[in-house]
Amino acid sequence: MRFKAGAYLGIFLALAACASTEPNSAPASEPIAFLLDARGIQVTGQPGRVDFGRTDHSAISAMSKLVGAGAVSQGSCGVVSYATWPDQTVLYFEAGDFRGWSSPTGSAGLTCGAV
Repeated sequence: MRFKAGAYLGIFLALAACASTEPNSAPASEPIAFLLDARGIQVTGQPGRVDFGRTDHSAISAMSKLVGAGAVSQGSCGVVSYATWPDQTVLYFEAGDFRGWSSPTGSAGLTCGAV
């Protein structure tokens, strides 16, 4: 089957329209229930956990899946970096590792105080 150049351009434009311009965004999906605890994040009703010490990339990816959306902001306070989600959960990282969290209801591990 042969395609004309215009067909390739149409396919390219359709795929490009689906691409996100946000580097850390994740497609919106249904949230997955989780609990924030003294060791990190527990997926409700499942053995899965996101414990302190996990790499920042894997913790951010996992949290985005749990919340159902990507981080809305990222920043740093001194040597600690953080990522914030639409539900106001903030994960904190030091030297590339997940070290703490905060939410409107509490915090655990390393944090920056109010972010």
